[in-house]
Amino acid sequence: MKLSTEQLKKIIYEELEAILGEKKDDDFLGDIKPTGKWTDYTIGELKKKKDTLMKKEKRSQEEVKTVRQLNFAINAKQGDYKEDK
Repeated sequence: MKLSTEQLKKIIYEELEAILGEKKDDDFLGDIKPTGKWTDYTIGELKKKKDTLMKKEKRSQEEVKTVRQLNFAINAKQGDYKEDK
């Protein structure tokens, strides 16, 4: 599921309002910018890109790097890197 910046802001505002019991200013978060190269892709899209690269018999060094990035992005989106508190 892809979320636009506006949808993400709305969700964050609602969560803050629920936690703090007060409404935040609309410009509270400013402009949210993506933090990674693969932020705007869904898990399915990432897996498809990875599978395409993995089907190749030989991969260049850059393609190997991309596969590793895709693995990390997929795991992160699945929540594998969340801290236990």
